[in-house]
Amino acid sequence: MWLKPSGVKVGVNRDQEADDEPEYSFPNLTADPADYYRDRFGVEGEHDRFLFPWLSNLIFEDRWLLAEPDPAEALKDQISRRMKADIREPGPDTATFPNSAFTLPKGRLYIENSPLGLYDAKLNRLRGSAYQWNYLIRYGLTDNLEFRVFSNGLTYQATNLKRPAQTGISPLVFDFKANFWEENRRYHIPAFGVEVYLQTTFGSPAFDRGTQPSISLLFDETLPFDIVFESNVGVVGLQNATGRILEEVGVQWSFERKITRGLDVFCHGFYNEAALPRLAALQDVLNPRIPNVTVVGVGAVQTVTERLAVFGSYNFGVTPASPRTIAFLGFAMAF
Repeated sequence: MWLKPSGVKVGVNRDQEADDEPEYSFPNLTADPADYYRDRFGVEGEHDRFLFPWLSNLIFEDRWLLAEPDPAEALKDQISRRMKADIREPGPDTATFPNSAFTLPKGRLYIENSPLGLYDAKLNRLRGSAYQWNYLIRYGLTDNLEFRVFSNGLTYQATNLKRPAQTGISPLVFDFKANFWEENRRYHIPAFGVEVYLQTTFGSPAFDRGTQPSISLLFDETLPFDIVFESNVGVVGLQNATGRILEEVGVQWSFERKITRGLDVFCHGFYNEAALPRLAALQDVLNPRIPNVTVVGVGAVQTVTERLAVFGSYNFGVTPASPRTIAFLGFAMAF
């Protein structure tokens, strides 16, 4: 999930209100990148012609330079972001089903925790209700690369179809997320990132679903009325009744909007699986084919302090293989 930064941030005139967004200066599509570099950095002399100058003017990986004309000030703002822990930039990923395209500042740590994760029985009654206590640990290796460890944690699966109730620890998931570029609002290019994870067998045997890989493309774009559209599209590994890992398309989305200072609301959903494998313990292992699971819901994130946010959502299954309802309540802390 992405929350708009608040407070005095990069590129903001210090006389502006604290909640004002920085004014980003995007170059014209037909501009020569060399002129941009000369004006910004004082580079002199001859230069080789750029083969695709329009592409250089569409894609930017450094928002600080877009927001601050002086490169020295831009670097200062970038380092300042690393110096302060702020749960709002970016927001917690486990609040919504998709993951944002943004990464933590270098050297910063998030711990996201959902003590309440309730899954009602599936609509087709082939699986019972379940409880999970998921967590996500995130660390910024660089400003654009994040290492993550996720698990559904303590898990309880109720009795169903003559199966006894099962309690244990869901497997660990090792994850990397990279941010490739920032949003270009002038030409409506969304922010873009890539996430790759591997679900392991490091957990209780009752919830072992094999080694499942996944890769997703992550997008964030600002729509009219300050609505942020977040979407993920990728391939997820899911285990069928024969123990074979099948690759299936997974799609996640959310629409988010700030209501008051610190309060954001959203509606979201997913097809086949959330961005992180929350349904691993609930897969229908009696079916050799992977049934379609589609879930939609609503929720909110409340930023309590710069270091703490709380979130919750209530969600509904809309296909027979989906849980009837899913409810989450959790918090995230920045360090």
